Amino acid sequence: MASSTTTEAALEQAAQLVESKQQSDAKFPEISELLHASSSCEYEAGIPPDWQVVRKQRAVGLPDALFEQYDLLECRCFMGLFPEIGRAWITVDHRLFLWNYEDEEDFYTFEGQEQVIVSVGLVRPQRGVFVDDVKHVLVVATPLEVFLLGVGYRAGPRGGDVTLYATQISVAADGVAMTSIAGTADGRILMAGNDGALYELQYRAADGWLSRRARKVNLTAGVLSYFVPTFLSAAARGTVTAAVSVVVDDVRRLAYVLQQDAAIRVFWLGADGSAFEHVMTHRSVGAAAALLCPQFEGAGVELISLHVIPVNESRSLALVAVTSGGARIYFSTVGRAQRLHSTVVAAAASKTTVSEKPAVFDVVHVRLAPGSPGTRVHAAYCGGSTTLLARAAGEDHDAIVGAAPASAQILARAARQPRASLVELAAEARVEGRTWALAEIGGQTMRNDLATVDVVPQRRFAALTNAGVTVLEQQRPLDMLRALLSQPTVRDAELRAFVSTYGLDEACAMCYALLCADDTQPMRVDAAARRLLFEHGGIPRAAEAPAFAPTSGTEQSGGRVELSGRHNGLVMYLARVLQPVWTQSALAADGAQLRVVLNMQVLAGVQRRLQRLQRFVASDQRFVPDQLGSFAATAAQTADSARCWQAEAASLAALYDLLVRAIEVASFADLLCELNLPAASAAMPPDQRQQLAGATFARLVCSSGRSVCRDLALALVHAQPVGSSALSDVLGARCAGMFSAADVALCRALEHLRAAAEADEDAAAATLARDALELLAGIAASLSIQQLRDACAAFEKLNRLSCVWTLALACATQSDPRDTAVAFWGDGAPAGDEREALYRRRMDCYSVVLDMLDRRWPVDIHVLQQLPREDALFQFALFDWLLARDQSSMLFRMHAPLVEQYLLIEPRTLEKGDMLWHFYVQSSQYYNAALVLQQLACASDLDLMLTKRIEYLSLAITNAKTSVGSASAGAVPADELGLMVRETEDLLDVAQVQLMIQQQLEQQQNNEAARDLDRRIYTVTELYDRFAEPLRLWDAMLLIFKASNHDDAQMVEDVWQVLLRSVLDDQQSTGLLAVSSKVSQLGSRLYPSASAFPLVVVARILVDLSLERAAEYSRGLIFNTFVQAQVPHGAIFDALNKLYSQRASSSQGCSEFAALVAREVSLLAADWIDSQASSEQPRGLCDEKLADSLPVMDVDTALSQYIINATLSNNQELKSALQHVQDRLRQIF
Repeated sequence: MASSTTTEAALEQAAQLVESKQQSDAKFPEISELLHASSSCEYEAGIPPDWQVVRKQRAVGLPDALFEQYDLLECRCFMGLFPEIGRAWITVDHRLFLWNYEDEEDFYTFEGQEQVIVSVGLVRPQRGVFVDDVKHVLVVATPLEVFLLGVGYRAGPRGGDVTLYATQISVAADGVAMTSIAGTADGRILMAGNDGALYELQYRAADGWLSRRARKVNLTAGVLSYFVPTFLSAAARGTVTAAVSVVVDDVRRLAYVLQQDAAIRVFWLGADGSAFEHVMTHRSVGAAAALLCPQFEGAGVELISLHVIPVNESRSLALVAVTSGGARIYFSTVGRAQRLHSTVVAAAASKTTVSEKPAVFDVVHVRLAPGSPGTRVHAAYCGGSTTLLARAAGEDHDAIVGAAPASAQILARAARQPRASLVELAAEARVEGRTWALAEIGGQTMRNDLATVDVVPQRRFAALTNAGVTVLEQQRPLDMLRALLSQPTVRDAELRAFVSTYGLDEACAMCYALLCADDTQPMRVDAAARRLLFEHGGIPRAAEAPAFAPTSGTEQSGGRVELSGRHNGLVMYLARVLQPVWTQSALAADGAQLRVVLNMQVLAGVQRRLQRLQRFVASDQRFVPDQLGSFAATAAQTADSARCWQAEAASLAALYDLLVRAIEVASFADLLCELNLPAASAAMPPDQRQQLAGATFARLVCSSGRSVCRDLALALVHAQPVGSSALSDVLGARCAGMFSAADVALCRALEHLRAAAEADEDAAAATLARDALELLAGIAASLSIQQLRDACAAFEKLNRLSCVWTLALACATQSDPRDTAVAFWGDGAPAGDEREALYRRRMDCYSVVLDMLDRRWPVDIHVLQQLPREDALFQFALFDWLLARDQSSMLFRMHAPLVEQYLLIEPRTLEKGDMLWHFYVQSSQYYNAALVLQQLACASDLDLMLTKRIEYLSLAITNAKTSVGSASAGAVPADELGLMVRETEDLLDVAQVQLMIQQQLEQQQNNEAARDLDRRIYTVTELYDRFAEPLRLWDAMLLIFKASNHDDAQMVEDVWQVLLRSVLDDQQSTGLLAVSSKVSQLGSRLYPSASAFPLVVVARILVDLSLERAAEYSRGLIFNTFVQAQVPHGAIFDALNKLYSQRASSSQGCSEFAALVAREVSLLAADWIDSQASSEQPRGLCDEKLADSLPVMDVDTALSQYIINATLSNNQELKSALQHVQDRLRQIF
């Protein structure tokens, strides 16, 4: 096929076809949806009729040495399969053999004990008990003891290597023969005994003080059983029914025990898997099954095995039991009402899985056995929608009956009726010997076996018999078609039946899988597949009615076109090839780096299949045949046929483009790993890494993927060492279709810049830089901002500064050739305008130049004058940059008229407002600057922090006061200027109160209310009513009282009482010291406001609290509190003296009050005297200013009165202190 010119839109449509098919494949009904009736028994044979569901791949006979051991058998022999380690286990009396059936002669013998081994199980180890090499634990049970062996397994060819480790962990079996052993995901070991009990072997890393390292716990015994002697328990075992097997459902946290009488016991292991609780026992499985299916003989039913149905296979069906007749009985742990509603089932099943034990355990469906009834089944396997049943077909061989869903028949019924039912393909395969165990040993489980792209990888099963192991491969429809096409003579009837059964689209998809197989196909199969694809693949035609399948047609102007099976098969195959990686994340952030997170092994497999498909499509000219001239008849028919072929050709071209792009993305992902993407991405901007992180493979393939890959490629270019091979050549060779001419020019320009940096001569460097600039200027409009920054950084390192602003401004103008951004800015930059993107683009381009100037600061004004002046938006961006550097004077000297015109254009944004008041300050228009600042502070439509509003108000006051002496002040009346200053100061006081309220709200984690206070400046009434009073913000109330000159003395006193009492009672405070600190803190802000800081009231509260907390009181605490609040000594004395006068003549309690006040006054006077003595004023001089700071005569008089009262109250200590202070005062004044 020729190179495609498909548009990105067509590529997206092709991707939608692929995704639609992937979604269709994912909607294949689960097993519970197919088993909606009470019973079923519908089986079909394959095409040809002798086709088998599972076919024998190879048979491996038991080694001769094991046969010799079998001849030594004295008592018992058991065997089974451990597919987890690729081994079969065989016991002969007391000897245990682990046989590697992949390597016929490799087996391991364990003979470390003398008791007959009755059961062996392989479980997961508990964490922290064994060394890391122990990946599994082998549980070996004898009638006397149960012991553990550590299993080390290293996967490899021919079965890998197994090592056994002795653990010294064992428990007594007490004569109980364990019939089955199962383990949970977290290492619990459950054992079913022949006494009908379920046991758990509990172990740990070492013995405890009062407990042993391991113990056997009977999970199903009552409390009294712990007090019954062992010999009595043994005697009673004959009355119980033996347990046959135990299986565990790790997801649903359930354990099932099958008893010999066909009863099933259900146990819940708890939400975390550590509990154990009996849920229920179903004792009438046969009767319940007979009610659902009259053909089923429920009497005396024998169940041979139980099989868990994983949640990913069915949300409502939990277990299937296989009878000896080959019937399957399905059980559900979800109630009937929930099962009938799929949405409820999903929620209920999910809820039960993680947190709740099931409420029911019902038989919900019976599926009768395939083939002739009456033959006894003695081994079975059920898993992944496939069932294998082993029954005797002769004395020396068994028949393995395989049953698997017939996907095509199920999908056909789903298209015709509301609910499809289960139809299975069934066939027999013979194996030598008697089958002991069946297990799956490899391959991929698929609910819909049509959605396959591999010829070789198939599901593999092992059948262990007394003759060896037979490896079986499950056959799929693809294998069926391959078998048909590989016949020497292809039978047309069988081929037509196959196409009729599976549909032409699916048959063509299988042909692609065969033609693109990675193994060597027989020439016969290849030729037959090509013939089926091209000769029977159909032709596009006009559809009479819309086709049901989403990939079967496309809409055209002349009507809907039904595309050919060859086209739809290609969509199916391509979708299924891409499915493992299509929706997977390709990139992920790892700290400050990016890494490829795709599974590279899976991606390599996908890429190989895509490459084979591309080679096939491109090599066959018949893929899009020119049929336009081959249709005779009328002109209308010819035109209609041409339209259909053109539609198919266009769709195929788009699919081919998608195919090629996917291959290149896979190659590019591999290249990212080769060239160390994590190291290269570390230099990328964080926001760019964030955008790339999480990109899916589909995103890289489709339209947005080109830009993502280009960014990553450029990161690799920057990270490559100088002198290495040109990355553009590598990209051209491996990913030619992903990079445009602009991408190539960018890579070449970057290579020129790197070469210029290494050039020895200036002339050569200048030439390379000029060439790089020419290349980059030609593609400037396509450059991302990061690419522009990288290129300009390279020019700057070369000291080619003119190249920096030339390229940056070229990028800005080429991105917006019609100056749409200028019009957008001139219209006031309306929000939500589509022109905003271009404006932002230009601003980003300008920032590259400004950042360069930043790095080279200080810049001479002559350099700035060399910058191009044609771009007005750039000039404004330059002004912003100068203002940010506090270089407004330089800005205004350059273009003062232009600046003012720019700043006055509506709307006045915060940015413009800042520039405007700066401009007025530089031009000495301080009053105008103050007005602008006040408007900014009070604007409720600007996103401003409250602290910023306060800053604006402070600047407004400063500018208003500065304007008093300026030349421009004469234009403003003095009274108007004074009024403006007073209003602004009042606003500042209120704003400071508002800030304190905000800080307290933030401390209380009331962030929403705190953010409200950023939106505007509230009035004092609003602050009190909405915040301070409802939220009991006492500090804020006092500040509001000051700002509003509140005159309610009783309310003020109440607030002080509550505030100081709350501080005192705070368990985390320091008592009176905390109270003192609070008063000092508030007083410094409130004084001299008598309305908010009444000194007498506050002093009285402090005295009362000091008397109450006498043990915490220290002398001078009260007066020092006021001093710290910056209250003058004279004011403190007046308050304390008034307080003393009010209480001096009262009772004894008040005498204590008066004594404490008198002592505080004496200490206040002494402090004042000391401060005067330390000053430069001569002692004894009664300077008028100093005397006024403390009314000395009033103090002396008060002290005399205090001394008299102290004498009357016989308080000698206080009297002496007062006299001493009075003497000092009189000596100085």
